[in-house]
Amino acid sequence: MKITWKPAVGGAVLLLSTLPGHADASIDQYLNFSGFGTLGAVYSDYRRADFTGEYLQPRGAGFSHSVTPTPDSDLGGQADLRIVDGLTGVVQVISRDNEDGNFSPHVEWANLKYAFTPDLAVRVGRTLLPTYERSDSQNVGYALPWVRIPNEIRYSNSATHSDGVDVLYRFKTGSVTQDLQVQFGRTSEDFSGAIFRGKDLVVLSDTVQYGSTSVHLAYQTMMYTFATRPPARFRLASAGFTYDPGTWFVTGDSNFAHYDFFGDFYAWYLSVGMRFGQFTPYLIYSTEDAPDASPPAGLTMLGDERTAAAGLRWDFAKNVDFKLQLQRVTIETQHAPASFNLVQPGLRVGDKANVLSLTLDFVF
Repeated sequence: MKITWKPAVGGAVLLLSTLPGHADASIDQYLNFSGFGTLGAVYSDYRRADFTGEYLQPRGAGFSHSVTPTPDSDLGGQADLRIVDGLTGVVQVISRDNEDGNFSPHVEWANLKYAFTPDLAVRVGRTLLPTYERSDSQNVGYALPWVRIPNEIRYSNSATHSDGVDVLYRFKTGSVTQDLQVQFGRTSEDFSGAIFRGKDLVVLSDTVQYGSTSVHLAYQTMMYTFATRPPARFRLASAGFTYDPGTWFVTGDSNFAHYDFFGDFYAWYLSVGMRFGQFTPYLIYSTEDAPDASPPAGLTMLGDERTAAAGLRWDFAKNVDFKLQLQRVTIETQHAPASFNLVQPGLRVGDKANVLSLTLDFVF
């Protein structure tokens, strides 16, 4: 995804230059900077493919290098702008290993938001797609209970953002709060030179909060083109939940996706964890399954794999954590396992990869 989206950045800079200005006024009244990052290292004992932190990364641990920092390491910065009452803006830039095999920074957020009321707002620009339970925090390792969101749940839709407009509405019914979102726009991804473009993108999302329980539902559809193929339809429905009373948590997510070229995809994960002071041990089980793909694709069993993982999070300082995660991935396809790239001859269905991940997450 090699997109800098210069109009949005330029617009934000222009707005910043037009802020109400007085010699004695502090810019802190209008602009706030924050950041996040992860320093990571991943080891894989499987030599017939590279384990990656997301499917678009071209290289990882295993075949290319037994240990590498690329799957999880990143650095991001965010500027939040208050223009006038009710009108705000945000720009977020992140650097992480991408489809070109480098850490070239790209714009992940760049939008203006106008709040008509405390409960109704409209945003214009680039925003993250609310595809998953934890979409908003997928790049912020410190905000996740684990090293990364399970690869299986993200495989069926690697697009992360929408360029367009969305409407946000919050309403309460007794002790239940609902955050509704309707999004219209377009998106694109670069699969090693084969561009995936989605237009006429529509997303409906609802997050329901009741006490310690949160439920996230989403539906997404768009027309897409891939490589030289004609336009086709993509649909995705997802449902996730979290129950977190404080001392422990259980969370899960699932989705069903259909591509006219590639067929159906089913994915889900379930995770539990317990908090003991600074330490949080956790378990994850995740799986991705794709029945035989549609004939135009010429491929079958895309992404198929399942993962069992155990990890430990240590919050040893303010706004800093250390995580250790050990997982065993069972590969169930010879074509394109969800967690692997650079598949080599000799990969067999049923092969297992043992992966050890270490990360240091921080926010500032």
